[in-house]
Amino acid sequence: MNSDNWPVIEASATDEEGITRGDCGANGVGPGACGLFASIGEVDLMASLSAAKTMQARGTFGAGVLLRGIYPKRKDYYAFHVLYRSREVAKKLEPLFTEQQAGLRHFGEMEPLVTPEAYRAYDLPEMRRYFMIPPTADEMLRRVHTTSAAAYVRKVVEKFNARYMGDARIFSSGKDLGVFLTAMELSDTMEVFDLEQYAHKPVTAIMVHMRWPTSIVNSGVWWGAHPISFLNNAIVHNGDLSSSSSNRQGLEAMNIKRSVGTDSEAILLEIEDLMAHRGFTYQEAEWVICRKYPKERKTLSVEENEVYLSVTSDPILARYKMSGPSSFVSLIGNKIIVGRDRDGLRQLWMGVSDDGKSVIWSSEEKVIYQSAWLSKRIYDAINCEPGRLVAFEIGEDGSLTQAFGQTITGATANH
Repeated sequence: MNSDNWPVIEASATDEEGITRGDCGANGVGPGACGLFASIGEVDLMASLSAAKTMQARGTFGAGVLLRGIYPKRKDYYAFHVLYRSREVAKKLEPLFTEQQAGLRHFGEMEPLVTPEAYRAYDLPEMRRYFMIPPTADEMLRRVHTTSAAAYVRKVVEKFNARYMGDARIFSSGKDLGVFLTAMELSDTMEVFDLEQYAHKPVTAIMVHMRWPTSIVNSGVWWGAHPISFLNNAIVHNGDLSSSSSNRQGLEAMNIKRSVGTDSEAILLEIEDLMAHRGFTYQEAEWVICRKYPKERKTLSVEENEVYLSVTSDPILARYKMSGPSSFVSLIGNKIIVGRDRDGLRQLWMGVSDDGKSVIWSSEEKVIYQSAWLSKRIYDAINCEPGRLVAFEIGEDGSLTQAFGQTITGATANH
């Protein structure tokens, strides 16, 4: 990937009027907390979206949706969802994908992500979709010294987003997975991308987020929107980490590059590092992220205390500790890892269907009941325990296995 072969966007292009924080209403982020929703397993797409919309008031502007399982016939290809600030920018940069200039091979034709009607109704950047595959192992090794297709594609995504920040962004790049973002409300996101078209797809996971991040980087409101996604890893987050400086330092010490710059991205990158790169267990990851009080440590066995001290005293991992009001749902490949801040400053409700085939998380309890009513299912519901992780693993067919964390012992939400 010789950067000299990549197009250059002239400075004059970035001076054109584009979408800014002011376009979101109230000059950017309004008061309130994020609307967070996620469901895995047997997902009722329209019931999920309708239930999530009940939190729109807290979310103000900015709404994103992740859907897993929507490209089953092209599940071996990386689906790139790309936004360009304008058609002129798209014309300059699109050959990176369609003519293999970025070092990836393009399958089929460029596909528009939204209809012409949507561009007439809304102020949108140009958004297009490409299905990509990496080159041969020899080519990957020669270009970036790796034979891992996922690592290679990740490098392409990170390079593109860093090089064209403010002008273009690959905001979705997973296999059989798609992220959809707008600067408006969730109902607008549903309309712009016609998300109802995926209602009959074998969707096995959905993540929804409403409200722009508390701290948006200078490149514009489209940059830090949730779900934040890299390949098949993603996160939706509600809160504001007081430990953001420490988390940033920990990632910098590991030479892990941030593409978005928000505290939410830091959570995703740290969980990736712990689970995907270091091979930590769920328990070890929980200990790193959510430290125990002295009284709690007394309940650990001698062996557990040794491991706890080992992972928490590491000078880099010590920086991964997360503090401040926070709840999140993350997707790491086929794993859903969910957490709530140590002091319980942000709520996170979890509902499990009576047959165990569907699990829901949301910022508010009422969404569990709304989901139960709309999907005609029965859910047991509970507020997740502060300072603890919950993890499930999802089969390709949507089958669920609880891998770690508390089980449901709360009240029942009846349809």
